[in-house]
Amino acid sequence: MTAVLLATGGTASAADYSRYSSEELGGMRGNMRNASRQERADYRNECMKRGIALSAGERSRPAGNTKQCRPQLIKEGLGLSDSQQKKLQELREKQFASVRTERRDLFSLQQEIRNESLKKHPDNRKIAMLSEKIGRTHATLARIRSDHFQEMATVLNPGQIEKMKTFMENRPMGKSRKMML
Repeated sequence: MTAVLLATGGTASAADYSRYSSEELGGMRGNMRNASRQERADYRNECMKRGIALSAGERSRPAGNTKQCRPQLIKEGLGLSDSQQKKLQELREKQFASVRTERRDLFSLQQEIRNESLKKHPDNRKIAMLSEKIGRTHATLARIRSDHFQEMATVLNPGQIEKMKTFMENRPMGKSRKMML
């Protein structure tokens, strides 16, 4: 707990989260609300670099239980070798990088269509054009996701692929999948 407070307490300089284990980083997650903007960004970057994301079940565990990071849960759940885990992490980082622009564009288009729709006299042609662009962006993201799954399938054996399907079908829906006004 002292390490968490020290890591999130100082705002004078950015924190170096690379010195923490993945388990320690996972344990810090709930305390990042009180950290400075720069510290939260540094924390997020380190977690993304390592691929840390706790499942809903891990986040809801009582405080006394040890939290594990998502890559470790996947490794254990699928029975991955170290080389398989490393390759999947590389593929995940590649996939995140390839969707970054499309997600940013999608967010911008969604803001634009919302703003146009809420005008006193919305331009329905502009809304139709924005809707088409949103659809094309979603299609691009779906193709990138499919390519990512195909690459993952080259790393996993048939049994691991089946376990991965089950894992993905049973994961809880996150904030990004909920309908927001």
